[in-house]
Amino acid sequence: MKTLLSIALILIATTVFATPFLVSDPNSDCTRYEFTGDSFFVTKTAEADGSLRYDLAGIPMGNHNINVTACNLWGCSTAVPFGFSATIPVAPSNLRLVP
Repeated sequence: MKTLLSIALILIATTVFATPFLVSDPNSDCTRYEFTGDSFFVTKTAEADGSLRYDLAGIPMGNHNINVTACNLWGCSTAVPFGFSATIPVAPSNLRLVP
């Protein structure tokens, strides 16, 4: 029973944390982050400690280059570039049954 419960907890934790996030270290002076690039502009409120946690799950497939700035009441920092590729894996090959 303990083994079954352990496996269930691992599977639940895996599905909860499966989404890719763009994160940063805490930044006490930051109240929001601004993202520009790939023909879009997004503003995201900073976490309570001023860090960034941005869900990338809705990003379309392909290569992306984003510039991120940390902002507060008095303005924004210099932009920091971040590039990544959103791709799906290739199809499995050489499938077979084994005894």
